[in-house]
Amino acid sequence: MKRKTSTISAAVIALFTLLVIAPVSFAESNAIATMARILTELNHYPSAEHKATLAAISKDEGNSEAARAIAEAIQNVEHSAKADDVATLKVVSETESTTAEEKQLAEIVMKLNHSVSAEAKKTLEALAK
Repeated sequence: MKRKTSTISAAVIALFTLLVIAPVSFAESNAIATMARILTELNHYPSAEHKATLAAISKDEGNSEAARAIAEAIQNVEHSAKADDVATLKVVSETESTTAEEKQLAEIVMKLNHSVSAEAKKTLEALAK
């Protein structure tokens, strides 16, 4: 009886991981990759299509607060990030719970000047995979 209970418990934990935790991680990584691709294509400001995608990312509560803030900052870019967004991204990049990928994106957006640098583009291409 004990063996059957532990098998059921293991199955419940595995199912919980697949249904609850994995989609959140997938949504997060998908948002990071999408924002990275948008930044590689950015020239002075995001296109209307990119803005719509970024708006969806920034409103999706399945994404972290950091990812949503980064999406909003990219959406607001006009040649460079706006001062208010830079201040927010600075907090994002200094927050311990922010992922390494989010920190990389935040740093790139803060340094953005009309388009991303060649060095930043390499980082973004790795994040976009």
